[in-house]
Amino acid sequence: MSKATKTTTAPKSKYARLTPKQWAEAEALWESGEVTLDDLAARFGKNRSVFSNHFAKTGITKGAKSEANKRRVAEEVAKAAISDSTVLAARIKETKEEHYKMATALAKLTWNEILQAKNDARPFSTAMNNLKALDNAMTVLKKAREERYAVLGLDRDDHVDENGLPELVISELTAEQVEALRSRDEDEIDTDVELTDGPPPAETTGEDDIVQEGD
Repeated sequence: MSKATKTTTAPKSKYARLTPKQWAEAEALWESGEVTLDDLAARFGKNRSVFSNHFAKTGITKGAKSEANKRRVAEEVAKAAISDSTVLAARIKETKEEHYKMATALAKLTWNEILQAKNDARPFSTAMNNLKALDNAMTVLKKAREERYAVLGLDRDDHVDENGLPELVISELTAEQVEALRSRDEDEIDTDVELTDGPPPAETTGEDDIVQEGD
């Protein structure tokens, strides 16, 4: 019986040239500024001098495209943020409009039940079942609204409604504050007084003054 012969593959030559695809990858990595010569040497199994000589010969500079990549990433992040904000604003508007319409519809149905009982001269207790059902519907709607508000961040204390009305704060002034305002007004009145230029007023002669005329 013959012995099985063990076949071995010849090791890859360390001096094999890089393919155009590998060089393109190495150049792209080098221009990105994210790798070193040692990184490229370990990645492609070559001496670091192979890459330094190649880059010097071809004029490829490390990190040449890093700034462009940073700007591109920043632009993409900004676009994504604007897109997210637009989507969020649209969802907030949609949520408010939908719940306003549903709450309005339930309020009208509730009032119609009461009005119908009144017009029919029936006790309101006869409409109690329908009113109870409408009350349950309003409770479910309230829970749904609270859940949607929580998802959209409308329930947070720091949420600012850009379409909301400004809050008007009315407070009663203390006696000290009133006195301070009064004093300030008096000071402003004093400073507003203007002095007029002109000759001094003529002196008037009294009845006892004697006027002598020349001869």
